[in-house]
Amino acid sequence: MNYELIIPDSVWRDEDLRPLMNRDLTLPALAILYGKGQHQRSPMGPCATAADYLAHQLYDTPPSLTALTLAQDCPDVQSGYWLCCDPIHLRIDRDRLTILGVPLLQISQAEADALVAALNQQFAEDGFFFVAATPSRWYLRLPADPQLQFTSLAQALGGNLQDYLPQGEQALQWNAVLNEIQMVMYGHRVNDERDAAGIAMINSVHLSGGVDYRAGAIAPAKAAVFGGDHQVAALVGQRGVASVATVADLPEHDSIVVLDQLSVDAIYGHAYEWRSQWSWLETVWFAPLLAQLQCGQLQSLTLTFLSAGTQVRITRLDLYRFWRRPRLPF
Repeated sequence: MNYELIIPDSVWRDEDLRPLMNRDLTLPALAILYGKGQHQRSPMGPCATAADYLAHQLYDTPPSLTALTLAQDCPDVQSGYWLCCDPIHLRIDRDRLTILGVPLLQISQAEADALVAALNQQFAEDGFFFVAATPSRWYLRLPADPQLQFTSLAQALGGNLQDYLPQGEQALQWNAVLNEIQMVMYGHRVNDERDAAGIAMINSVHLSGGVDYRAGAIAPAKAAVFGGDHQVAALVGQRGVASVATVADLPEHDSIVVLDQLSVDAIYGHAYEWRSQWSWLETVWFAPLLAQLQCGQLQSLTLTFLSAGTQVRITRLDLYRFWRRPRLPF
C-alpha cells in the first residue's frame, strides 16, 4: 500500500518574512519523514497547482483542465474556444489592485446569473457568450482564439492585478475588454446591493485556461484521489471533491491525497493560521503515517511539496538510516 500527499503552499509567499514564519515550528514526525526519505526534484515547477501536477502524473498527454471542468460543469455546451472566466473582487491596496476570490468572496447563483445575463447583453454583438456554471465558476466562449497567454486563478489570487493580465499581441485590446466587463459589473444592481450591505463587490473576472473545446474529447483518468479543488475532481471523473478527514479514513489501497489546508492562509497572508495548519497536518497526517510506516502497515509514503519544488519518498527501510538526520522541508 502506497500513499502520496500533495501539499501546496508549503513555502510562505513573502520571501523576506519566510525565515520568521518557519521559526520554531515543531513538527517531529514530518522532520523524520523528510530527513530520512529519498529526495528528488518535483517534476513540475514551483508555480504548479495540484491539478497541474496530477494532470502530468495521471495522463500520458496532460489534458486541458478547462476542457475537463467545462465538460463536467456544462455537459451540453457547444464546441468552440472557451476560457475560464472566474468572478473576483479587486481590492484597492495602496498602489495595487489585489485579486480576491473564493472563499473570501461569497456569491449566490442568483447573483451570478444576473451578472452573466448583463455581460451577455453587453457583448452580444462581439459574439461573446458567458455561462455561470456555478456561483464561482464561470466560462466564456469566444468567436476565435485570441492568441493570448493567461495565468491560472490559483496563481493570481492574492496578487497584484497588473502582474496577471493577459499577455500577447492583443493584450491591450483585451485589457480594454476587461475594463468594459468591470464597468458593467460595477454598475449592476447586484453590486449596488452588496455595497449597501457592506459585502465585497463582484467587480471583475479572471480569464485563464483557454482551450479549443470539443465535447467528449477527453476521458477522465482512473485514480483514487482525495481532496483538492474542482479541477482535481474533474481529472478523475468525480462530480465533486472526494475528501477524507484523517488517515484512518483512507482506503486500504494506493491513494493520493491533496492537503491544501495551507493554501488560503498563504495566499491571503494569514500568518498565525498558516502556522497552525502545519501543526494540524503534523497531528492528523504526518504522525499517523509515520506510525504506519514504522509498523510495516504502509509500504511507502511520498510527500510532494509543490511550491518548494521538492518530493520525498519514504519506506520503512529508510527510517533505519541513522546517518540521515531529521529535518524540515524549509
